[in-house]
Amino acid sequence: MKSIIYDTYGSPDVLKLIKTSIPKPDRNELLIKVISSSVTAADWHLRKADPIMVRFMNGLLTPKKKVLGQEFYGEIVETGRSVTRFKPGDKIFGSTGLKTGAHSEYIVMSEDSVISKADGNIENESLAAIPIGGMTSLFFLKQGGLKKGDRVLINGASGSVGSYAVQIAKAYGASVTGVCSTRNVKLVREIGADQVIDYKKERLDNHPHSYDIVFDTVGNLSYKSVKPLLSSDGHFISTAFNLGLMQAMMMNTFRKGHKVYTGVTKESRELLDEIKNLLKSKKLKAVIERTYSMEEIKEAHIHAESGHKQGNIILAIQGGTTHV
Repeated sequence: MKSIIYDTYGSPDVLKLIKTSIPKPDRNELLIKVISSSVTAADWHLRKADPIMVRFMNGLLTPKKKVLGQEFYGEIVETGRSVTRFKPGDKIFGSTGLKTGAHSEYIVMSEDSVISKADGNIENESLAAIPIGGMTSLFFLKQGGLKKGDRVLINGASGSVGSYAVQIAKAYGASVTGVCSTRNVKLVREIGADQVIDYKKERLDNHPHSYDIVFDTVGNLSYKSVKPLLSSDGHFISTAFNLGLMQAMMMNTFRKGHKVYTGVTKESRELLDEIKNLLKSKKLKAVIERTYSMEEIKEAHIHAESGHKQGNIILAIQGGTTHV
């Protein structure tokens, strides 16, 4: 089989497409033929070892886990003798989590992993771009106490996490304002935002005390900058995980009104199944900007790292149309 590996940290040039052996599933594992994966911010951060803490997780000098890819859509081709949840031929989608490895033609995963059957009307290659962004959005919005009627501001509304956050907040009955650049205004409206703020033309502080939840999916806002935007008991949630936000969150017990939430997404089958239900009810869809082949992995990383992508990037593992 073919796998994309990296033996050292660095630029996209460290990525190589090589032949590797097809793994064998253990008694409680699945052998999965990967049809499609995605290229996310997590992939290029791991490749670059940026931030430096990546080296403490994945090897100080060279990466321990040499195949990237944290989400996928595929087909089960073999199961271990103790597997009961799945059978060969099942189409599935899900997350490999910290294990990574989805940028290979075949992977093995435990049947207890964060995966779900791609049944009903949702079976297609774009499912590979759903798990990470979808679960991250849902997890953080729940942390922020999302409820019907809330006024929600989503910073980075055209990105991978932000585009799902817009749709999920709408599905829960919120009024959504999306923040994006000029070229993404149309897209953010199309996925359901009630209002759109073009940050190149308008300042966020023109909307004081307007929002019950401010969700920063980019990581460039602080509690201090967001505080004037929040209602009296508003919540600020951020996918960034830095010292300033951690300190602000630790003060929740002592602060009257506002709450701050950050941290790491706790992926689960329950979260993924909730995402699947939104997909099946047509309340959620993946925003796909481009599809690359395995041979185009360097170009895919360059584009993902540019910071200017709309939604998600698909990596076609088993053939398929490229660079659309």
